Amino acid sequence: MKKILKWIGIIVLLLVAVAGTLYLIYLRPFMEKMKVTEVVQYDKDLTIVLGGGGNSGILNSDSIVMVIDTKMDAAAEDLYKKVKQIAGNKPIFVVNTHVHSDHTKGNKYYQGQTILAGGNYTREQWTKQAGDAGMPTIWLKDKMDLPMGDDTATIINLQKNIHTESDVMVYLHRRKMLFGGDVILNKQAPVLMGRADPEAYLATIDMLPKLFDIQKIVPGHGQIGGIEVLDNFRQYFNDMKLAATDDSKKDELVAKYKDWNQIPILMSPGATISAFKKNNSK
Repeated sequence: MKKILKWIGIIVLLLVAVAGTLYLIYLRPFMEKMKVTEVVQYDKDLTIVLGGGGNSGILNSDSIVMVIDTKMDAAAEDLYKKVKQIAGNKPIFVVNTHVHSDHTKGNKYYQGQTILAGGNYTREQWTKQAGDAGMPTIWLKDKMDLPMGDDTATIINLQKNIHTESDVMVYLHRRKMLFGGDVILNKQAPVLMGRADPEAYLATIDMLPKLFDIQKIVPGHGQIGGIEVLDNFRQYFNDMKLAATDDSKKDELVAKYKDWNQIPILMSPGATISAFKKNNSK
C-alpha cells in the first residue's frame, strides 16, 4: 500500500510540474498578450477595440449605441468608460457573441441596459460561465435587424453547436463588415471544448459568404482583415481534418501554423486534430 501511495504521489508531482511548466511557457505569456488593447477608429461612428479579451465594437447612431462584446478585467472597465463617453445619455445595446467570460465579463457595467445573447443557452449555463451580473435581457433565437444611423446591423444566432451552443454574429450592411465572435479567428487556433464541433465550423465558414457580402471581418481574436481571414480559417480546418486521417501529412500540415497563437492541448492544431478524430469515431 505504501508503494502505491508513493507512486501516486510521484505521478501527482509530475503532473503538477508539467502543468506549471505549461503555464509558465505558454499560458501566462498568452494571457499577458491577451490583456493588451488596441483602439481602431474605423470611421467617425465605429470604434473597434482589439484585445483585452475578445475584440469589441462600439457603433454610434443618433438614438442608440451598440456594443459588441464587453471584454474582461481592466479592459472591460476601460471599454465601458469609452462607451459612456460616446453614448452620453443615449441607451446602450450590448451584443454578446457567446457566453465565454473573455467576451462577457464587462456585462456587469451595463446593468439596466439591453443585453442580447444567443437563445440556445439556459440561464444556468450562462450563470456558470459568465456569472449573474449583466445577465442578458434578450435571448435571440433567430435574427433581428437594428437600424444604426446610415447602416443596419443584422444580428444572427447561428443556431447550432459551433464554438458554443449559441454563437451570435453581427453584420453591418453598409460597411459590409462581419463581427464573427470566436467562430472566426485570425491567426489563432480555436478552443474546441464542450459541444464545439470542427465540422460545424467548416459548414458555417462556407455558409457565411452566401448570407452576406463580406468585405471586412472583425474576428473574435486577432487583427481586422478582409475575406482572406475567413479563407485562412477554412484552410486551417481543412488541413487539420486531413491530418486527422493521414498521419504521413500531419507534421507538415501542423507546421504551417507554427506562427499562430496557440496553447498545447487547449488551443492548438493538435487539439483540432483530436476533435476531428473524435467526430470520426462516432
